[in-house]
Amino acid sequence: MLPTVGSDTLKIVWYASEVGGRTLGVATMENLVPEAKRRAALEESGNKVVAAVKQLVGAYVARIVFEYVDQRVALGKGRGVDRGFDAVIAASSETIRTSLPDRSPANPEYRAIFPHGTEEFTSPTVKEDEDLAIDLRKAVHDSTLPIKTDVLALLDKVIPLVGPVASAVREGEKHVNALFQTELSARKLVIDTLWEERKAVETALGRGGRGLARFIYFDFRKGRENEAAEEPAGAADAEETQKP
Repeated sequence: MLPTVGSDTLKIVWYASEVGGRTLGVATMENLVPEAKRRAALEESGNKVVAAVKQLVGAYVARIVFEYVDQRVALGKGRGVDRGFDAVIAASSETIRTSLPDRSPANPEYRAIFPHGTEEFTSPTVKEDEDLAIDLRKAVHDSTLPIKTDVLALLDKVIPLVGPVASAVREGEKHVNALFQTELSARKLVIDTLWEERKAVETALGRGGRGLARFIYFDFRKGRENEAAEEPAGAADAEETQKP
């Protein structure tokens, strides 16, 4: 049983690396595979598997590093800016409310700016803050509030700060997705290589080497804890391979 594209990357890497190593190990042992041509075929097969694994590891590391460092930096900065943006919203709300004769959030002029209160502006993440700030600025600009100049000045200071940060978070998410797609493609390459090279190994070892082929391409489902249990069978298979 071989892994599938849906298997965990690290489990695929562990299994395929072991298979590649076993193939290369057997290829060095003349007592297991007497014919030089067959050993050369095994070595070539093992190297193909290892090369595919290294490509997958590279894709995996690229995603992990970006996801756990660069994206976290962007998200952390975004949360910091979002906190400041929420404070701007609170200040704008309070400035508008206290400028009204009744100082009430139920006042139509206040409701024209914040129809559902400030929560719709403070609840979303920083990814939405830029659009919310622009919408809020337009509402304030179109209003007849006597203090709208002060509020617009406050918003004009924060919009240029929120925009790049919001964009960075959105682009970071897109980049992680792109890296994951590359990782999936690398997984597929490893899986396809395993299927192709298992046939190559079986061909190189011939009918007499079926047991040895099973030793090399052990059952993925058994996992590491059963690895030792495979060794005695492998030794027995080696004896079978030497028989004429």
